[in-house]
Amino acid sequence: MSGFGSALRRLVVPTLGAVALAAGPAQAQRAARAEDFLGVTRCDSGQVVSEIREDVRRSDLRAEVEAHEAVHRQQAAAYGGCEAFLASLTTARRIIESELPAYCAQWKVAVARGADSVATRLDYAWRISAQSGAMENRLDITRRFRDECG
Repeated sequence: MSGFGSALRRLVVPTLGAVALAAGPAQAQRAARAEDFLGVTRCDSGQVVSEIREDVRRSDLRAEVEAHEAVHRQQAAAYGGCEAFLASLTTARRIIESELPAYCAQWKVAVARGADSVATRLDYAWRISAQSGAMENRLDITRRFRDECG
């Protein structure tokens, strides 16, 4: 039996290695696409444009997402233009600074509609952490969300 186990290991290990090499490098996730988000604010010929997914436009989430994207439009205008604003979103810190007030506006609408205040705030803080690529800061973002948003 031990001879069979030894032979099996000699066959399996190289086979698994060959499969791993043939499959190529592993990737944790694909790049985000616009349809991954409920809404997105972008630049179009220098103008700030917000788009909300069709399924969201027909849902109860519409007002929440509109509040979120409205903040991004205001941020872009205050920053001196759409392209400059989007170009500034290059670090986790800048993304957090941009997303926190937008999710705060969304949270206020959600809570006014009956969402659980604490659970929704935690969910949005974790979304901000994920979007910024700073999951290690999720507890700090949760605290900031509570302190800055209510």
